[in-house]
Amino acid sequence: MAADPTAILDLAALERQTGGDASLRREVVRMFLEDCPLRVDAIGAALASGDIPALVSSAHMLKGSAAYLKALIVRGHAADVEQYAREGRTADAAAAFDQLRAAIDQLLPELHKLDR
Repeated sequence: MAADPTAILDLAALERQTGGDASLRREVVRMFLEDCPLRVDAIGAALASGDIPALVSSAHMLKGSAAYLKALIVRGHAADVEQYAREGRTADAAAAFDQLRAAIDQLLPELHKLDR
């Protein structure tokens, strides 16, 4: 069954990713919950300072974490930030970052439900 492209989290894919192990799923969720604010702060700081390499790196790391978690909308926005930064399109990267933060705001409550 194909993933719902509008779903903030593909729970079925996450279950497959973690082999149905609830303990492992909770650990993956917790790691994302701890790392995500650090990555978001790093992206914001890199945008503010114009540090393109740091922007690319931070967006890339968040993209990877979101992909592993199966948070595909967050992954997509992080990929946009990364790509725009690589292209030197900082205004577009900033707009994508706003979309990324909005998607994370939707994702976090879903993750907190799983972190039990």
